[in-house]
Amino acid sequence: MHELGSSLKSIIESTEMGWLPSPPHIFNKLLDICHDPDSSIDDLTDLISTDAVLTCKLIMAVNSAAFSISQPVNNLKQAATLLGHDRVKTMVLTSSIQQLFAGLITPQKIIVCNLWLDSLYCAMFAEDIAHALNYEHPKNAYLAGLLHDFGQIVFNAKFHEQYVDILDSKTEDYLVLKEISKFGASHTDLGASMIERWPSLSPAIADAARFHHEEDEELKGCDILCQIVAEASQIAWQWSRFGKADVKWRSILIDDQELKKIYNQVKDKLTQIAASLEVPVPDSGSLTQDQFSRDLEKVTIRLGRRIRDASLINVINSEETHPAILDSPRSLLLKVSQELQLLFSISDVALLLPDAGNTKFLTLHELNHIQPVSKFSVDNNKSKIIRSFLENRSFWVEPERTNDEITPISDRQIIRRLNHDIAFSLPLGHGDKVIGVVVIGSNNAQKKYLANQSNFISGYLKNIAAMWSKNNQVLKQHTFEDITKKEQEQIDIDKLVHEISNPLSVIGNYIDIIKANSKSDGGEINEEIKILKEELQRIGNIVLNFKNAKNSESQAVFLNDELKMCVPLYIKSLTNNKEVQIKWNLDASDTEIKITRDALRQIILNLVKNAIEAQTEDAEIMISTHHFVNFDGVVFAQFTIADRGRGVDAITRQLLFSPLTSTKEGTGRGLGLSVVAEILGSFNGQIKYMENEFGGASFEVLIPLSLKT
Repeated sequence: MHELGSSLKSIIESTEMGWLPSPPHIFNKLLDICHDPDSSIDDLTDLISTDAVLTCKLIMAVNSAAFSISQPVNNLKQAATLLGHDRVKTMVLTSSIQQLFAGLITPQKIIVCNLWLDSLYCAMFAEDIAHALNYEHPKNAYLAGLLHDFGQIVFNAKFHEQYVDILDSKTEDYLVLKEISKFGASHTDLGASMIERWPSLSPAIADAARFHHEEDEELKGCDILCQIVAEASQIAWQWSRFGKADVKWRSILIDDQELKKIYNQVKDKLTQIAASLEVPVPDSGSLTQDQFSRDLEKVTIRLGRRIRDASLINVINSEETHPAILDSPRSLLLKVSQELQLLFSISDVALLLPDAGNTKFLTLHELNHIQPVSKFSVDNNKSKIIRSFLENRSFWVEPERTNDEITPISDRQIIRRLNHDIAFSLPLGHGDKVIGVVVIGSNNAQKKYLANQSNFISGYLKNIAAMWSKNNQVLKQHTFEDITKKEQEQIDIDKLVHEISNPLSVIGNYIDIIKANSKSDGGEINEEIKILKEELQRIGNIVLNFKNAKNSESQAVFLNDELKMCVPLYIKSLTNNKEVQIKWNLDASDTEIKITRDALRQIILNLVKNAIEAQTEDAEIMISTHHFVNFDGVVFAQFTIADRGRGVDAITRQLLFSPLTSTKEGTGRGLGLSVVAEILGSFNGQIKYMENEFGGASFEVLIPLSLKT
C-alpha cells in the first residue's frame, strides 16, 4: 500500500467506526427485528447489508484478532453466522443507543440519509450491471457500490460544519477539488485508504472507490469492477436526487434495453426496502433523498422513545444475550475482547490477572498467545498499568509524553505488544475488589474517542468482573495449567467414547449380517467372524492403550492391502439398504507405512463412515493411493477417500479437524475427524480436506513410509 499523506493518515487514525452514523429509519426497523422472537439472522443481515457503516462494522468485528478466524471473511452473511445471532443483535442495539448519545443535529442527519440512499442505489445498480456482464464476483460489486462514498460518510461525521458547503457543489468534480483544498484529501482517496486497511476486503473494492470519479476515457482498460462502480455511481447520483434516469446518459458497458431492465429491477427492490422502513414512496415508484429524509425528526423521535429507558450497560451485559462460561483467563479475555470489538470497535486488548501460582505477580494474557508468556511484579508503583490494579483507577499510559520520569519497561513492553503508541489502562473489578487490569492499545488520534467512552467501558468491565467472580469462586484453588489439563482430559474421554462406539456399531451390524447369512457357506461366515474378533480386539487395544496411545510403537503395514480388506467390510457393516459403489485407483505396487494396524483402521473407518453419511440413497466412494510422495523433504504414502456428497461449507471448513465441529446433527459432533487428525499427528502424518470435481468431500491422508535400508 502506498504511503499515506499526513492529513489523510491523521483522519483515518482518528476515525472511530463506533460513532459513524446511520439513518434512524434503519435502527427503528432493526429494533423491530431484534425484539421479534421469530426473527432470523437473515432478517438482520438483509437490512444491515443496505448500510455501509453497519456492514463494515460487522465485517471488521469478525475479522479482528478477538475472533481468531483463520481465513478472512468478506461475505456479510458468513460474518454474521460466525458471530452468531445474539452478538449481531447486541451490536445493533448498542449502535442505536450510541447514535442517540451522539446527538446529531438535523442537517447532519439529513446528509447521513442522503449518503445512505446514494450508496444503496449505487450498490444495487453495480450488482445488477455485474450480473448483466457475467462478472464473476457480483457480491463484490454490491459491496464496492455500497462503500464507494465511504469517505463522504467520514468527512460528514468528523467535519460536518466545514463539509456542508462542499456537498452543495454543483458537480462531483468540483466537490472533489474542494475536498482536497479543505482537507488535503478527497473522499475517494479517504474511502479507498480505509478499505485497504481492512484486509478481508478485496483490493479491487478499494480501487473502485478510489477511481469512481475518473473520466470514462481514463477508465478504459482498467479493472472491470472500477468501470462498473463508476457507471453505477453516475446512475445512482441521478436516481437518488430525481428518482429517474438521465435520458441523455448512455452506458458504455451495457445496451439501452438491458439498462432499462436494470432500472426496473432496482426500482422494485428500493420500493420493497422503503416499505419495510415505513417510508412512503410516490406513485412514480422511485425513492429520492428528499422523500427519504422528509419525516426525519419524527423517525428520530420514535427511535429515541423506543430506547430512552434502555441502559447501554444492561444491553451489552445481558446474560440471555451473551451466555458464556468464564472458567479460565483465556475465556475471560476472549469475551472481553470480542465484546469491546463489537460494542466500541476496540481491536487491541490485553488482560492482566494475578498469577495463579504467585499473587505477587500479574500475568499478561494476549490474544495472539494461547498460553501467557510474561509476568510483571505487583511491587512496581512506577507502572501506571500496575497502579490501575493497586489503586482501582484508570490511567493513560503515554511514554512519549512523559518528561519528568522514565516510563517503566513493563508498561512500554505491554504497549509494544499491543502494537500501539499509547494505552488506556482500566481496572477490572466491582465494588472495592479489583481482579485484574484491561489494557487497550490506542494512539493520540483515538484518545478523545476512548475518553468519551470511558464511563461506558468501565461500567461494562464492572459487570464482567462481577460475572467472573460469581463463576470462579474456586479459581484460586487451581492453577491455570490444572484447568487446561482437566479440559483436555474431558476431550480425551469424549474421543474415547466416540471411538469405542464405532467398533461396537460394526459388531452389531455384523451380528445381523451373520444371522441373515446363516445359510451361507462356512468360509464366508468364518471371514465375518474373524472381522468381529478383530474389532473386539481393537476395542480392547483402544482402552488398554488409551493413556499411552501416542507412545505406542509403530509397526509396518501394507497400505493397499489394508484398504482393500477394510473398506468393503466397513461399508457392508455401516449400510443397510443403501447401495455403495467403490471406485479403486490404487498405486500399482504396494508399500509399507509406519503406523499401527489399529490406528490405520481407526482412520479408515472414520473416513468411510463420514463418506457414507454424506450421501443420500445410493452412494459412491472413490479410493486412491500414491506412493513415494515427497512433501517438505519427507517421503509419504498418500491415500484419498472421496464421496459425491455436498462437501463442507466454508464456515465449517475452518474448524473441520477441531472437536465438536461437524456438518452432522447430534451430540459429540465432529469428534471423528479430530480423532483422525490426532492419530495422524502422533505418527507424523497429515490430513487435509479438498472439494472434488463432483462437489463432494475428498480427504487426503499422508503417512510416512517405512523405508528399509
